[in-house]
Amino acid sequence: MSTILRLAVRNAIRNRRRTALTAATVTIGVAFTVVTLSFLGGIFDAMAGDWARHFGPVRVVTAEFAEREALQPLHFNIPDSAPVVEQIEAVEGVAAVEPVIRTGVVLAVGEELGDDPAMLVGASSSWYERVVLPVASFHAGGWLEAGADTEQVVLGARVAREVGAKVGDEILVMGMTQYGSMAPISADVVGVVTGNSVIDAQAYVTMETARWMVDVPAGALEVLVYPTSEDHADVSRMAATLAGVMGPAYTVTPWMVRGIWAQNLPVMESMNVIFSSIVVFVMALAIFNTMTMSVLERTGEIGVMRAMGQSRIGAVLTFLVEAMVIGLIGGVAGALVGTGPALYLEQNGLTYGQDLVDDFGTEIAMKATMSAELTPDILVIAVFVGILTAALGAFFPALRAARIQPHEAMRAQR
Repeated sequence: MSTILRLAVRNAIRNRRRTALTAATVTIGVAFTVVTLSFLGGIFDAMAGDWARHFGPVRVVTAEFAEREALQPLHFNIPDSAPVVEQIEAVEGVAAVEPVIRTGVVLAVGEELGDDPAMLVGASSSWYERVVLPVASFHAGGWLEAGADTEQVVLGARVAREVGAKVGDEILVMGMTQYGSMAPISADVVGVVTGNSVIDAQAYVTMETARWMVDVPAGALEVLVYPTSEDHADVSRMAATLAGVMGPAYTVTPWMVRGIWAQNLPVMESMNVIFSSIVVFVMALAIFNTMTMSVLERTGEIGVMRAMGQSRIGAVLTFLVEAMVIGLIGGVAGALVGTGPALYLEQNGLTYGQDLVDDFGTEIAMKATMSAELTPDILVIAVFVGILTAALGAFFPALRAARIQPHEAMRAQR
């Protein structure tokens, strides 16, 4: 085997121009694959991952609330969320538990009753720091101030545009209590925030303000659970575990079976796989064709090797090892070349525009700027496919040439 390896390396070095061109094809193919797969993965994570984090990887609500959720039945709330939170925190694999209130409101600038509906979110500062602030940026102002003397609200960018509000305005927030009575709040707009279609389409207040409005002094409408792992299977297992812990009075669901994802997640995952497979196939085809043509041009060289006493298997293995060496060099180079643009897209992304964000609302967490997400498995897959297709591209023509009589193979080269 060491002899074959030496021959393979010597053959690769002897014709440096041919080797460089072949390796360059592998490099370009692998680099293209790394960048494209990273970008596709980033888009899917932004659309699904950010939505799951915002609405909870696992959500706990009362069974009655789950049955009538479309009607926003505020009276089917969790009256005292603290014991529920403590019970969930005791389960192994739970990283964080956050009670949250979401309720529909009508907003208006000034004191006149408006007609602009919005979703109002009330949560703890820890939830905002975990979910909203890491992916958000401010058009103006800042975040909610702890212990402020007046009521404050932060508006998503879309809500601010529709209402016509800006930082410094006094806004009327008209909601309802769990008993059906009106619950108006006059609040100062302290910030306008943007991040994705979900963040942009909501308004944000402190948990205390939301509890006052809904009239649940110590409760919440939902309790969101964040497992230590965001893997789909782990999230589903956590939901099943908590369903057993909480009992029939509560409905526990993973994010994959809620909202638009209940019907469309398998479709989106399949589309992601299909697009990724197309990218890998195009790369593999380009490398395969280049390597095949390179070996076919060397049929006479195989004839010489056979005439000098090398076995058919030895000749094939020599070309196979040479192709794998070229594939390895080109693959590693491609991974390094592709890492640069992938990391750039991870940090800066590509901007599509605010109109795309507004079209999605809260159904999908679409961002105006989509970023890549480079992971080690993408690098491994790209390099592995580069080596494999280079080897396959060399194997079949080398095997065919090795079956020809040496004198015929040498004649074919002329």
